[in-house]
Amino acid sequence: MFFVSAGLLFYLLITDKLLYANLEINILKSYYIYITIMVKESTSFSSINKLSEKLKNQELSSVDLFEVCIKRINKFNPCLNSFITVINQRAYKDAEVIDKEIRRGVYRGQLQGIPFSIKDIISAEGVICTAGSKIMSNYVSKIDSTVVARMRKAGAILLGTNNLNEFASGITGINPHYGSSKNPWNIDRISGGSSGGSAVAVATGMVPVSLGTDTGGSIRVPSSLCGVVGLKPTYGKVSKYGVMDLAPSLDHIGCITRSAWDAALVLEIIAGHSPLELHTKNQPIPSHKKVVTETKDKKLSVGIPKQYFFDYLQQEVKDIFSDVIDTSGLADSILEINLENTDKILESWRSIRFAEATEIHMKWLTTRPNDYSDDVRKMLLEGNNISAIDYIRAHRLRTEMRREFLKLLKKVDVIVVPTTILTAPRFDDLESIDINGKSLEVREALLRNTILFNSIGLPAISIPVGLTKDQMPVGVQIVGSLFEEEKILSMAYKYECINNSLTKFVPPLI
Repeated sequence: MFFVSAGLLFYLLITDKLLYANLEINILKSYYIYITIMVKESTSFSSINKLSEKLKNQELSSVDLFEVCIKRINKFNPCLNSFITVINQRAYKDAEVIDKEIRRGVYRGQLQGIPFSIKDIISAEGVICTAGSKIMSNYVSKIDSTVVARMRKAGAILLGTNNLNEFASGITGINPHYGSSKNPWNIDRISGGSSGGSAVAVATGMVPVSLGTDTGGSIRVPSSLCGVVGLKPTYGKVSKYGVMDLAPSLDHIGCITRSAWDAALVLEIIAGHSPLELHTKNQPIPSHKKVVTETKDKKLSVGIPKQYFFDYLQQEVKDIFSDVIDTSGLADSILEINLENTDKILESWRSIRFAEATEIHMKWLTTRPNDYSDDVRKMLLEGNNISAIDYIRAHRLRTEMRREFLKLLKKVDVIVVPTTILTAPRFDDLESIDINGKSLEVREALLRNTILFNSIGLPAISIPVGLTKDQMPVGVQIVGSLFEEEKILSMAYKYECINNSLTKFVPPLI
């Protein structure tokens, strides 16, 4: 009896130990899985520089990165409305191909295996391109735009298309057909537009980079309101082939990223002459990322305009801008500069923007007027009121202002101003806003500091520099001379390095 009891006891002890051992193994497995998931999740907010290194060294696979991005899209898009179309299966297959290339030692460059998205006005072959409209809701692109073709050639993986104002005609991110994109810092506030969905996607780590368009501030404004980096290159630096026009002489193609270095890399890939688009300049494209890294410590002089850009600023925007200029290390020397004709900036931009957009949409405006939203139809009809004389005068004025700025940019390396004069407004407060005792239309207020640089075609980048007391981002805009993107990118990168801003601007929603 004793022998049986001892044997049973021994059996129970051994079994119990095995149970505990299995439990420990399962705990370790669960912990490993948890850590793996967290490591993958953390990649959402890494710079492309770090991601590309991990991909090349096979510490991270392209499929891993794809899955992280898709997981975030599935989690946040229902609330934030950043994407209109997501192309899961095709993107997954592309990721698998990239992983096979990397394992074979085939290296295309630092965008290889990096997911990206595009504003839903940029063509990608076989993908629906709605332009945020009812009219184009079923249109499937038959071609790749030049910028998409170049991103794909570099090994980047297209995940989908981002929400926007209807036909890119707006600055709020509000869309009556597909729902409005929401600001991830506070979903009661607008994302800005018209590339609002793109800014939201990058701000929340749904993708590391999105390509957008900018006609009056449509890359820089949502980037400022959502706390990310938005680059509008020089007019003619990037081909617009395969991108639907809004106002052709004002339209620019650029990118939204989390880092100025990332923006430099993307610009290096998408820039350059295209025989399919007349406005692109046939000139060598430097290694922007290399120049930015090597010149970030170079002393650059900053010009601060006395007129126009600081006439109406929310107090916290003014305070944060002043702090950036005075204490952040952004400026090595500062010169106040005088501007002329500032009272005509809005009028001249508006004449060109409205007249050209109306001409683009004339056929649909005649045959399908009720398929436009009320706001867009109203803007297009206003274009009919722009006379040929007004249009010619507006072009003459933009030439004069470009000449003035190019002259000023021989005295200083860059010009620095707030990107927007206010933080993101609430959805229920979009009629007008009071700043320093003056009532401004919200649209006019959001566009105020960006439209000039579309008119005169100079490169400009918006970088996040601070948060207000209610935790809303504030952006600063750095402007350079024609085709001198290296200066504005290197200054932006210098600010990032000094102030560790890459890790600071993660929305509370995340």
